[in-house]
Amino acid sequence: MKSVKSNEWKTYTQAVQEGKYDLYVGNLFGKYDNVRTYWEDQLTRIVLRPFLKNLTENKRSQEQGVRIVDLGCGAGQGYDILTKIDYRDLDLGLQHKRVLPYEDISLFLGLDISQAMVEKGKSLFGEQAKVQFQEADLSQGLGEIKNTESAFDLYFSSYGSLSHLARKDLVTLLEDVCHHGNNGSLVVMDLIGRYSIEWPDFWHAQSEEEKVREYNMGYLYSESVRKTTDIESFPLRFWTGEEVRELAQEITTKTGVKLEVVKLVDRSILVGRHTDTRSFNPQLKPTRRLINCLHEDYMRTNLDELILDASIFPEHRFITPLLKDLIKSWNILIEFTQHRLTHNFSLPDVTGWDEFPKPLQFALMTIDRVIADVGWMWYGDPRANIIEPQLGYALRTLEYEMQRGWGCGHGLIVVMKIQKD
Repeated sequence: MKSVKSNEWKTYTQAVQEGKYDLYVGNLFGKYDNVRTYWEDQLTRIVLRPFLKNLTENKRSQEQGVRIVDLGCGAGQGYDILTKIDYRDLDLGLQHKRVLPYEDISLFLGLDISQAMVEKGKSLFGEQAKVQFQEADLSQGLGEIKNTESAFDLYFSSYGSLSHLARKDLVTLLEDVCHHGNNGSLVVMDLIGRYSIEWPDFWHAQSEEEKVREYNMGYLYSESVRKTTDIESFPLRFWTGEEVRELAQEITTKTGVKLEVVKLVDRSILVGRHTDTRSFNPQLKPTRRLINCLHEDYMRTNLDELILDASIFPEHRFITPLLKDLIKSWNILIEFTQHRLTHNFSLPDVTGWDEFPKPLQFALMTIDRVIADVGWMWYGDPRANIIEPQLGYALRTLEYEMQRGWGCGHGLIVVMKIQKD
């Protein structure tokens, strides 16, 4: 994170004090809601799995552990993401085999400007000797660890941490990372996407000043609390995929070290944090709350409310067509599920089947099979506890398969590689 601005310090310190950075307890809203657990964190793991698998296997062949630095670590939730990535998709008989088990880690070092976050991380992970935390101001680059620590294999950030940095400060940090890292070291950033449906007024920003906007963490609170509480705001830098590639090229030119963008993924295109608060776009439906309901035990969701209107978004030469295609597929899947819950029919008979994109066809086949296989069950509310969560996963996969890494989601996952040879 950048140098402390009073509102940022107050917001994060208060969030820690209120327990919003404790370990996951589940909810329909707040920091650890179901979308974060079953969509965002899982999608991040899916994106990182092949890269971490190769990294871990290479270090293991050298009889060395993996060294990780978490840039803007908060209370250490990134450690939970990285250490719970399955080696492959689980079948019915396979137990968990992690890509990065604790024994393969040499050091996980979390850096954050907030003393409250650092102390919280130490209290949560204090029994794990390889997990350490330090205060650091990332607007000044890597700081002291350039001299006190050897190169890391993974320079990692999550949950928009590096969007707190002004562009010039992120340049400074990445220059340090390129000089400090080894050949083959990975750099992972999770930035805030500028083309999100949550803030269409930001889409046409041109100047650097316009790309830095005020943001708030109103999603940490229920709607009733938001109405009665003065929620602090602070500036964030919003990013597009194209700008990330330009940034990597600039770092390469300045340092003489190639920083290659190897993966860009939009995350939470239709279910971003502020779809519920509507703080930046009052025309939105509370989509995230509805998806949270899909993943909640014994809670049936009104699927009619999940139908989205693509006409409410402004025209943009390539963002609007992508959104319209995704929302069209999203709505077809919802409407099919509604009808299939009470009717039995053949998928090829669905109007337009042959023209549907492959991700939509696969999602429809999945839901059709799930409903067919659990329709005989009477115990445990199979609709709420089996069908609706599977619909949630199908919608998540639909988003992932149709995204382009342009910065259209609340989060933009960036994977880069340092090349020195």
